[in-house]
Amino acid sequence: MAAVPAPHVRVSPTPTAPQPPDPSGPLDMHYYLTEGLEGVEHQEYRDMRSFTRAIDSQAAESGAGNADEYPCPYMVFSPVTRDQLANIERVRDTRYKRLRFMYLNDPKALIIKIMPSVPHELVTGTFVSAFLEMVAAMGLRRALASVGHATYQGLASRKEADGSFKPRLARPLATDWPTVVLECGVSESARRLKVDARWWLDNSLGEVKIVLVFYVLRPARTIRIEHWEMDTMPNPQVTRAHPHPVVTRPIIRDTIHIDGNAVTGGPLRLNFQKIFLRAPVAAQGEGHFTFTAQDLRDYYHDVWTAAL
Repeated sequence: MAAVPAPHVRVSPTPTAPQPPDPSGPLDMHYYLTEGLEGVEHQEYRDMRSFTRAIDSQAAESGAGNADEYPCPYMVFSPVTRDQLANIERVRDTRYKRLRFMYLNDPKALIIKIMPSVPHELVTGTFVSAFLEMVAAMGLRRALASVGHATYQGLASRKEADGSFKPRLARPLATDWPTVVLECGVSESARRLKVDARWWLDNSLGEVKIVLVFYVLRPARTIRIEHWEMDTMPNPQVTRAHPHPVVTRPIIRDTIHIDGNAVTGGPLRLNFQKIFLRAPVAAQGEGHFTFTAQDLRDYYHDVWTAAL
């Protein structure tokens, strides 16, 4: 008789939750395994049949969110060995393309994010198209690779993005980190999406330059964009363990809210050199990429028109 997956747990929105303390770095497995996952039950991985049944059930719930509540889009399975992970990834690549994985080497935990609905996929897909149009307008379309949700290996964990880009000339290898990463989820998952942004910036040791996090509130049809980068600042707590007068850590550089024609916090400016790893050549029309308020309004309407 097939094993029955553990019951799913709904997670209530926590929009006013306090800001969590900074994690201790890319090896802080406790932070990756717990922050933003409060109330998510850790299910034991038994076999592929029970795993797919659990995924199918949770995916159905995640796609059925209403104006009052979203089911939690995250699942955690442990322990999952490397061999089991490879098998799960093969099945995911053929049957579950809306899943995104983060895998922690120790304690052998697989954290799964389910892209819950068409709007969430459109949010990143539409942005990718708009950004590539800007790149092409500078004559650089062939110079930038869109590498989608490829998997990247961190110091003791691995992760997939919802979208990513890297310069073909400066980063030609499949194992090279992207310079820009996109992450997307429902607004109720804000704390977990901050974990995702930190993971890319910390685990790449500065190789990922920009992370854009998209929060979608489907009933209200709003989109919030957070622009994350690494920044060096005075050390707020000099200790024996951290004696240096300055620290480099992930920060939110800009936050933009889009609600119909109302755009607050814009424009969205992406630094050319951080994307292509070279200075722009002004004489050739190169420069920073700027999404004006009108660009952001057009982007918003493209997302929700296609989602109807």
